[in-house]
Amino acid sequence: MDLANLSALQTEGRNPRTAHIDELSTYDMCKVINEEDAGVAKAVEECLPIIAEAINAMAPRVRQGGRVIYVGAGTSGRLGILDASEIPPTFSAPPAQFIGLIAGGDAAIRHAQEGAEDSPVHGKADMKALNLNPDLDTLIGIAASGRTPYVLGCLAYAKAAGCPTVGVACCSPSAMSMSGNVDYMISPLPGPEVVTGSTRLKAGTATKMVLNMLSTGIMIKTGKTYGNLMIDVKRSNFKLEQRSRNLLRGLSDRCANLSEEDLEKLITEAEGSVKIAFIMAETGMAGDTSKHLLRDSGGIVAFALKKWKSEQQIPLVNGHHKNGNKASLSGLMLCIDGGASKCAAVISDHSGILSRGEAGPCNFSTDLGLKGVIKPISTAVQRALTKMTQTNKDSSRAPQLPPFTCFTSAWIGLAGCDRPEAAAVLMPVLREMLGLENNEDGAPALSITNDVKLLAAGIKSHPETNTGVTLIAGTGSVAMSWNITPKMEIQQLGRTGGWGHILGDEGAGFHIGRQGIKSTLTAWEQVQLGLPHAALGPMHRALLETYGVSSHSGAINNPDIDILSAFLGTGHAEDPAKNLKSHVAAAARVVLDMASVDPAAAAILARASDDLAQLVIPLAQPSRIDPAVSTLVLGGGLWRNEAYKSAVLKRLADQGVKFKHVEVVNEPAVAGAAYLAQMQDGTCQ
Repeated sequence: MDLANLSALQTEGRNPRTAHIDELSTYDMCKVINEEDAGVAKAVEECLPIIAEAINAMAPRVRQGGRVIYVGAGTSGRLGILDASEIPPTFSAPPAQFIGLIAGGDAAIRHAQEGAEDSPVHGKADMKALNLNPDLDTLIGIAASGRTPYVLGCLAYAKAAGCPTVGVACCSPSAMSMSGNVDYMISPLPGPEVVTGSTRLKAGTATKMVLNMLSTGIMIKTGKTYGNLMIDVKRSNFKLEQRSRNLLRGLSDRCANLSEEDLEKLITEAEGSVKIAFIMAETGMAGDTSKHLLRDSGGIVAFALKKWKSEQQIPLVNGHHKNGNKASLSGLMLCIDGGASKCAAVISDHSGILSRGEAGPCNFSTDLGLKGVIKPISTAVQRALTKMTQTNKDSSRAPQLPPFTCFTSAWIGLAGCDRPEAAAVLMPVLREMLGLENNEDGAPALSITNDVKLLAAGIKSHPETNTGVTLIAGTGSVAMSWNITPKMEIQQLGRTGGWGHILGDEGAGFHIGRQGIKSTLTAWEQVQLGLPHAALGPMHRALLETYGVSSHSGAINNPDIDILSAFLGTGHAEDPAKNLKSHVAAAARVVLDMASVDPAAAAILARASDDLAQLVIPLAQPSRIDPAVSTLVLGGGLWRNEAYKSAVLKRLADQGVKFKHVEVVNEPAVAGAAYLAQMQDGTCQ
């Protein structure tokens, strides 16, 4: 750990907007602080996909009695303890189910324990004392800097024990994210603090928002609420007994006029459970039957009532519901996003996303072969089905895993699947695996396209738009224009870029990372040569630290340090070119994150945003599509940087190109799943 260069971290950078805050009037000072705080929610918004994944991973474990353990030091530790301590009284959770630990023990809650956070050994010792259960317990490590040794020690121990781990840090990349010990890395980036390094401010606010969302989301997903009401009341005193009766009167028309005595009788028949009593009142079923219905619905009252209504009120015709869906699982849909890094499967129905599953690379253009493409698809689907089953499983008996043939429709989007002959090879194999033939009206129940087309589904996030442009900015870049026909067919109209990192892909991860690395190499050389005014800027130091090279003066003057190899990586035996590409592209996020505090990084961002805008402009001409009635869909990891996104949109606006809607799609398979639902509902116009 290089303590001399903490300023390279986003949390330790100096905020140029508050450089003279000590000279402002009290009102203006408060106004500046408030304006800085206003951006925290947006930083957290960028993390919503991974927060949702963490909630989905933890909720089934908590439902089975698993513990959620928060660990942190200083402010981070206190925030974890606060969140953990508020869950039992708020949601009637068992007191020992949510645990908060702080470096230095309980004494550190009120008084700082200097040096306690610097010991990973103490973290491991605290974890050992908890007797972690890998089948049930989950650890949340909290560190604004992402590098606190105590927290890293806790994460390493929990990961080695087999527990899922969640990381919360306010910088990226970080020691936490690169440790290999975090399954779900949540990194809101609120930027430099109002007072430099005081992470109890914006970083603390961002952390509390994330923790609130995680714990509240878990409680909602485990059935602690009905709508926004806390229906899982534990009747431990007279006040709560009265609250439970009032809840039933307010929720159920059938309970509205019942006497206190009759309400108590109903709750007694429900074994003291307000949730079961409410289901009994709404359905007229006995207590045991209502209990089983709630259990089979994952403890979610709303799902239990929907299931009952579906079974009671929707007649079957020749084994199918009237809407044409398979009767067994009420219209499950599957969407696959297969790319060079992973294969993602999303299962949904008309109520929304049910589960996700992931597997390894699934790029049809590589030499994986047909078997190498089908296997990750099969694995991802299997994992998604397993998660869906576990979420709703009855703990008293082994869950029944649905078959691959349970889907009513599927959209498979694969990288490299641009040519018709590719789809022709895959179609018979996938059709047999999923049991999907054409629908009764002749429409295909199985669609196979390239993965970029999944992004085009994001156009229909706004039902009134039928045209749009997809702009990808990940490791590479490409832009495509699209039209969605009245028959809900997605047609490609044009394309710019996408030539690969050797010939182009300007504005994307590899291109930005390469410029940042070149700038750092040049600055390093100039400092070593002792040139006048030569210096390492914040971006240079952040990149050096990210790639494991110290940026203090002794290291710069050490001729034995091989900085070039650090930036290029060691290569990969199976695909060294691919490893090099991703290794260089990893620098892009550091460059973009430092653009607000480093002129060199800002200049790279400006060039990159202009390059991306130039991809869109030829496609967004009124003679092709009219931006004023179209949607710009942004896909790829770099769009999580708000400054990058804003710069590209400003470049477009400067050229007179302004779209009616701008949609960021972090999970193409989710966008595809939503589009499938629209197609089945007939809501695409």
